[in-house]
Amino acid sequence: MTGRGMDLTIVIVNWNGGQLLMRCLKSIRTHAGPTGVSVIVVDNDSKDGSRQAAAEHFPEFRVINSGANLGFGRANNLARNLVTTPLVLFLNPDTELLEGALENAVRCLNEHPDVGALGCRMLEPDGTVQELGLQWPITAWTAFLELLFVTHRSRHRLRRWLPTVDPSHSAYVRKLYGGFLLVRRDVLDAAGWFDERYFMYAEDADLCRTIPALGWKLYYCAESVIVHVGGGVTTGAPSTFSTLMGLESINKMIAKYQGRTAASLHRMAVLAGGLARLGAVLLVGATRAGRRSETSAAQWKASCLKQRQLVLWSLGLRRAPIPVARSHNAD
Repeated sequence: MTGRGMDLTIVIVNWNGGQLLMRCLKSIRTHAGPTGVSVIVVDNDSKDGSRQAAAEHFPEFRVINSGANLGFGRANNLARNLVTTPLVLFLNPDTELLEGALENAVRCLNEHPDVGALGCRMLEPDGTVQELGLQWPITAWTAFLELLFVTHRSRHRLRRWLPTVDPSHSAYVRKLYGGFLLVRRDVLDAAGWFDERYFMYAEDADLCRTIPALGWKLYYCAESVIVHVGGGVTTGAPSTFSTLMGLESINKMIAKYQGRTAASLHRMAVLAGGLARLGAVLLVGATRAGRRSETSAAQWKASCLKQRQLVLWSLGLRRAPIPVARSHNAD
């Protein structure tokens, strides 16, 4: 599916995406239409047959095998020499494009020549609009505040004091997220594409720091809408992987821009915040013992596990298991 049209290449990194990847590719085929869109699927050596299924059922798309689980940024970078269009869309395999999503995103980018990268509105499978992350810099202090005070429930109560963006309205923003990230190719080249020192979860935040430093702005386009099954592909990873990998990636980013002392302060902040949250969760559990449903009991156990992982990671007793990458090939 190539041609003139929007002059857009969609890059999708897949790892055991299964039917989620199939639905994503089907939505591209349905809603891209005759608009001149190229698609590159970089498969991180999936074992569920999704790479073979993508190649069989979507022969108009290019599917390559990285040869190993390279993570998000490094796998996306494999497409660098294959992209010939002026626009690149990094899209998660657990997303589905809705009608007009691509056209509206490209139109919005063209209407804002000062914008280097653009994100879109994401919906839960039930139609609920996903919140945008807090629009503040990533530091040890903000990490501590977020752990101590910010929960899904408290975000609404503290909205006037938090750097939030209404996801129902388009706006210039400070951060975008990698589930749908439309970037100008020349901006990507100037930024050096993704920093490969991260395995997952901080590459997009790092790129969104680099792009404004190059003189470009970031924009959130509410008129472009997709469905996003958050964490849909990483559910095959160990249950603590997302928590631990997120912590390690943020710590690397803090060390990169603020130094080792700041990274150490981040660990201390996670320790303090994790202990505070763990204590609160245990207290709630003690006061409601015997009065919880099976669902709430499972949620309580999951919360205890997550806070425990924060504490153990901050003490250097837990790390996310990163696969050892073999030499890759692009075929």
